[in-house]
Amino acid sequence: MENPFKFGSVVSGEDFADRRRELAELSRELAGGQHIFLLSPRRYGKTSLILTLLDRLRSRGRLVAYVDAFRTTTSAQLLEVIAQTVLRAAESRPERLLRLAGDLLGRLRPHVGTDSAGKPTLSLDLGASPRSSLALQEEVLALPERLAQKRKRRLVLAFDEFQEMKRFPGASLEKAMRSHFQHHRHVSYLFAGSRQSVLQDMATRERSPFYKFGRVMSLGPIPQEEFAPFLEARFKRGRLGVSAHVLAAILSAADDVPYNVQRLCHQLWDMLAGKTDRITEKDIGRAIAIIVVQDAPYFSTAWDRLSLHQRQVLQAIARAGGRNVFASDFLTAHRLGSHSSVQTSLRQLLKEQIVLKVNGEYRIADSFFREWIGTRSA
Repeated sequence: MENPFKFGSVVSGEDFADRRRELAELSRELAGGQHIFLLSPRRYGKTSLILTLLDRLRSRGRLVAYVDAFRTTTSAQLLEVIAQTVLRAAESRPERLLRLAGDLLGRLRPHVGTDSAGKPTLSLDLGASPRSSLALQEEVLALPERLAQKRKRRLVLAFDEFQEMKRFPGASLEKAMRSHFQHHRHVSYLFAGSRQSVLQDMATRERSPFYKFGRVMSLGPIPQEEFAPFLEARFKRGRLGVSAHVLAAILSAADDVPYNVQRLCHQLWDMLAGKTDRITEKDIGRAIAIIVVQDAPYFSTAWDRLSLHQRQVLQAIARAGGRNVFASDFLTAHRLGSHSSVQTSLRQLLKEQIVLKVNGEYRIADSFFREWIGTRSA
């Protein structure tokens, strides 16, 4: 039987572990016209959540569009993706898409084709002059509101990894977006990102163009009372029994991080399905050991990029936890040097999301990486 635990890719339908509270809250806010900044650590299932959310809103009569800013490298490319996804929210047939594009973006001489999957694609005649670039920006950023008004339906436009646009030269696009979007009355915007500090700055720093443009929400772990029944039901497909105590141990071993939980359960299934009828706590340790060996090449690459002091800090957190990292006895016991040097290393580790700060405690973001570090410092 196919392994029911999925990791490393976007999931939907029955493979999506229901985030009932988040889905209900986001649906209500966006349907009501609120703009949202969604902050999420890596491996928390942000993209799967967004796409499930958009499917739900579509089924309720909203127009929905999804833009992955991570896949774009220039302002012009991002604008073209926005135009394509917004228009495809309303039309799926190439001839109708071309007609709609002509109505709403006629100045940009749109061209419609199809990709290898038969889906319609849109390209715009960008030109090379500064004037044509400005025309592209003005036309595309006005498009979401124009489309929503034309179809007399609210449009929900979601930007995934929105903070990536900060890498583009200059700040003109960010300012232009705010200038246009603040006047849109029939469009709700969702700005999501896994570089949490950057996206939070975009939403809350006074000098940022998007300062106070929308509500800030943080995506946390899936509550255990939701996740545990989801996992138990999937183990039962392989006639694998699992107690509440062992389920709690699985979630704890993976720090409740959705990706890591699914990865660990995937390995337990591979190890045990068809060979036993019960999962034990010892099996969890065996599965983690296999994962650590499998991922050792990735961990070694990440380790090589770190400074010697950053490695020392990680080893100390792996051994003793990260609640009192600035206490003098912690610094002395792990030979970490001064308070300021630890602060500098942690600042960089947080920026790279190798370490997270949760309820005042510094935690290695990947529980399997933490185990790998533990084997090196034993």
